[in-house]
Amino acid sequence: MKTKERILIVDNNTDFCENIADVLELEGYETVEAYDGFGAIESIKENDFDLVLMDIKMPKMDGVETFRKLKEVSPETPVIMMTAFMVEDLVKLSLQEGAFGAFQKPLNLKRLFCSIEKAIPNGALIMVADDNEELCINLSDILVEKGYRVTIAKDGEIAVQMSKEKKFNIILLDMKLPEMNGLETYLAIRDIRPEVVVVIITAFKDETGNLVEQALNKNVYACMEKPLDMDRLQETMQRVLENRS
Repeated sequence: MKTKERILIVDNNTDFCENIADVLELEGYETVEAYDGFGAIESIKENDFDLVLMDIKMPKMDGVETFRKLKEVSPETPVIMMTAFMVEDLVKLSLQEGAFGAFQKPLNLKRLFCSIEKAIPNGALIMVADDNEELCINLSDILVEKGYRVTIAKDGEIAVQMSKEKKFNIILLDMKLPEMNGLETYLAIRDIRPEVVVVIITAFKDETGNLVEQALNKNVYACMEKPLDMDRLQETMQRVLENRS
């Protein structure tokens, strides 16, 4: 079951927001509306979005300033700018700072839909955090083949840093890691991304049983023993994604 992509529409023109939301929902997207930059920042702090569609010329905080602040909160979320005014300097600045694209109003919907499809990355974003390089590569290859996007972290510190930079849908976390163990890593990640789903993986359940139990008591989604049963892992991941859709 494919989850709906969620788009945040930011524009101080409420009629425009409602109209473009209706059009996008007919195309199968889920939409949320914000009517100024401050509302956009609050929305993206509280929710995961696959894309932001934002007006450049807004009162109080313009689109470029809002874009900068959004990238601080969610650097991986693509942003497409819109404008009904001749503000070439702001358009150029937003593109230089990493906006995916910019459209003149009234919007060419065919071009907009094409740009949205290109901007939104396909597949759930998965982190594999394990110091076993061979396992990481093999697991990554299998997951990529099934349509997931995969990032690898070789220790807990890297996993925590990556969690600051990206919003992962699922983290597969080894319990026995160097420097920071799996429990310490999980708790640090949970402070940053309390909504993220973490599945513990371990080959040393006798040795790490106490840590696993503590992690489960602190709402780790599941624990799986190595060698991993890939059918069971796939079912678990699919269940997570369906419940979040």
